[in-house]
Amino acid sequence: MTTQRTLSRRALTATLGLAGGAVLLDGFLGLPAASAKDGECLPPDDAPLLVVCEFSGGWDTLLSLDPRNHVDFDDPSAGIETAYDSITDPQTLALFAETGGTGLYQPPGSNVTFGPAMSKRLVEKHKDDLCVLRGIDMGTLTHEVGRRYFLTGKFPRGLAASGSSLETAWAALSGQLDQFQIPSLVSGGVETYNDTFSPLASGLSVPGYAEMLQVLRPLQTSLSLDPEVVKAGAKFHQASLPLHEAFDRNSHVTAHRAAWATAQSLTAGGVWKNFDFKANPPIGSALDRLYDAFGVNKGSPSSTLSGTAKGQAALAAQALTTRISQVVMMRLINLTDAHFDDDWQSNHPQRQREGFDAVADLISLLKSTEDANGKSFWDRTTLLCFSDFARTPVLNAQGGRDHHLASSCLVAGHGIKGNQAIGGTRDTNYDARRTNLATGAPDDAMGEKIRPSDIHATLLEAAGLCYDHISNQDPQVIKAMLK
Repeated sequence: MTTQRTLSRRALTATLGLAGGAVLLDGFLGLPAASAKDGECLPPDDAPLLVVCEFSGGWDTLLSLDPRNHVDFDDPSAGIETAYDSITDPQTLALFAETGGTGLYQPPGSNVTFGPAMSKRLVEKHKDDLCVLRGIDMGTLTHEVGRRYFLTGKFPRGLAASGSSLETAWAALSGQLDQFQIPSLVSGGVETYNDTFSPLASGLSVPGYAEMLQVLRPLQTSLSLDPEVVKAGAKFHQASLPLHEAFDRNSHVTAHRAAWATAQSLTAGGVWKNFDFKANPPIGSALDRLYDAFGVNKGSPSSTLSGTAKGQAALAAQALTTRISQVVMMRLINLTDAHFDDDWQSNHPQRQREGFDAVADLISLLKSTEDANGKSFWDRTTLLCFSDFARTPVLNAQGGRDHHLASSCLVAGHGIKGNQAIGGTRDTNYDARRTNLATGAPDDAMGEKIRPSDIHATLLEAAGLCYDHISNQDPQVIKAMLK
C-alpha cells in the first residue's frame, strides 16, 4: 500500500533539534534514487524543474479551459448549458461582455479559445507557452479518487492512492537529490506520495510561506541543546553507522548516510532566510523583485500573500530561483464544490481566475530571472495545472454544477509545444472524445482516450526522464504535446 510520506513540522522540528534526527531519517528510509532516463545525471544548474498546481475541488472547465459559445450552447435540453449570463462575479461578467456575449476569449495570436473566467494576464502574456488538454478520461466522480489519480498517474485502489506522486518521481528520477536542500517542496495541503523511491525525494510539506519560515527557522535559544552535546551526539551517531553495514541489504544505511548531510544543512539555519518575506525590502533586491512580480503590498506582505494563490506561487518561485528545490507542488487555490448557485455563480469563476492569475505571475518571474547558466529559469521548467475532475455541462436543480467524468488540464514549459489545444469533448453531452495522440486532433474512430498516466509519461518524456514506475498503466506518450 502506498504511504503518504511527508516531513511534517513536528518531525522536522525534531530534526532541527538534532536529538530526534536519527529517528526521523530512519523513519523515511526506502529504496535508493532511480536514475535518469539515459543513465546520466545533469549538473544541478541544468536539472529539469517542475511546478505542479492543484486547483482543488473540481473545476468547471466550461468557464476556462474548454468553453462553448454561449449563443449556441445555452439550452439544457441540448446537453450543454453555458449559463454565462447568470454569473455574478464582476470580472467574469466583464470578460463575457467583452467577447460580445459568446464567452469565448481568444486574443490575437492565440490558437486556443478560453472561457470568461480565464486569466487574461496568463493568456495574453504566455499564450505561446500554453498547451490545453481536453477530454481527459478521469474514470471517477469522487474527489479523492480523481485527485489521487492525477497525482500519481495510477488509478487508486478504492480511495487509497497507488504509486508515487509526479513530483516525487521527478525529483528521484533526475538523480539530483543531493544537490538540493529541499528537493521536493509540497505546499498548501496537497497530498504527496512516495511508493518506491528514495526517502530524499519525499516532499517537505508545509501549509504556506509563513509556515515554511517557521519550520526552517532555528529553534528558540531556550529550547536549543548545548552545541557541544549536539556535536558529540552527531559524532557518536556517525561512528556507529559502520556497525550496521551488514544490514544494508535494502540500502537503508546508504540512504541514511545520504540524508544525514541534508539534515545537517537544514539545521544550520541558513535556508529559512530565503523565505523571510519582510516588509519594505531594499529596492532592487531579489525580495523586492519578487514582490513586484506578484503585486505584493510591500508595507504589509502578509495581507497579499497569506492564504492566497499569490502566496503559494511566490513560495514556489522563491524555492526554485534560490536553487533550494527542484520541484514544487502546491494546492494553488481551493475551489468551491459548485453544487449550488451562490458558489457557482460568483465564487467558483472568481477563484479559478485568481489561480490562473498567480500562474501567469509565476511564469513571468521565472522568465525574467536568470539561473547560473545565464538562461531563464523558465527555459527548464515544466508546469502542470489540474483538478479532481470537471463539472457537469448542465446546471442542477440548485443552480450549480455536479461532478463530470471528462476533464481538462493545462501544461506548459520545457519540451512542451504551446499555443495549442489537444483533444476535446462532445458538443452533445460534454463527454471525452478520443484523440489522435500524434496530431492532437479529436478522432473518435481511431483515436485514444487521454488519461492522467499518459500525461505523466509525456511530461517525463519531455524532461528526458523515464516513466517505468507507471509502466503497468500502459501509458502512451502524447506526441502532439512535445516540441
